[in-house]
Amino acid sequence: MKKIILALIIYFFQIVLVNASIFEGLDKIPVGAHEGQMLIGVFGSIGMPFGDLIKTEKNFVKNDTYTFSESGIKKEFLITHLAYDFGLFFEYMPIDYVGIKSKLKKTCIVQRTLFGSDFNNWDIPLYENYSFLIGPSIHFTNRKKWDISLTPMVGYSIAEYKQTPVAEQLLENYPGNKKRNVNGIIYGAELNYARYLSTGLYISAGFEWNRYSLSFSPEVELGKPDSNTPTNIIIEKTLSSGNIQSINFILSVGYAFSH
Repeated sequence: MKKIILALIIYFFQIVLVNASIFEGLDKIPVGAHEGQMLIGVFGSIGMPFGDLIKTEKNFVKNDTYTFSESGIKKEFLITHLAYDFGLFFEYMPIDYVGIKSKLKKTCIVQRTLFGSDFNNWDIPLYENYSFLIGPSIHFTNRKKWDISLTPMVGYSIAEYKQTPVAEQLLENYPGNKKRNVNGIIYGAELNYARYLSTGLYISAGFEWNRYSLSFSPEVELGKPDSNTPTNIIIEKTLSSGNIQSINFILSVGYAFSH
């Protein structure tokens, strides 16, 4: 599958480079989505992650407490997660209603403590990647100033995952976990509402779904300190694979042109 995705990436860029004529006539003001239109710009998104790995992270610190050394106050160890990404996008519409969209993006899933606004909190990355995605974009209008589009996408990511990063930082005598490379296939989909301005500016807003599948080799052992065991560690769970998903609000801004 990795070779297939790489071949699609190379083929896509060959089309753009070899057929340079599609970039002629950039002075034409676009009139909505239509055959021959191109979109290029930047995007950013933010949302809430979920999935079995997120659930495992929350369960790992469940019933634990943290004592602030300055005040001696003990707080329940609660964590939450935030997903965000940003990057570049390009789309070309070879025919009316259908485009080919690609994205190059950076993704980060952050783990954060919930000790309250009156206390210090920690934000530490749990998962980070750089990825390339590509997929067909279905447009619901033709040559209108507004548009709705649906885009399923597939891609490949170069990623790192660090288990229980907040626990490593705060729990006393916690052995911690090193970052692991978890490169692999990712899936996503976007539903966007767009406006085309007379200046050529393109603005869209909507929602995106992402799924990151992770495999661990060797397996991950999640354990906590315990002086009553021979190894001084209690292994609570062993992981060989898992997934992180997210639903984000996405905002895109760019330039629309046609030939």
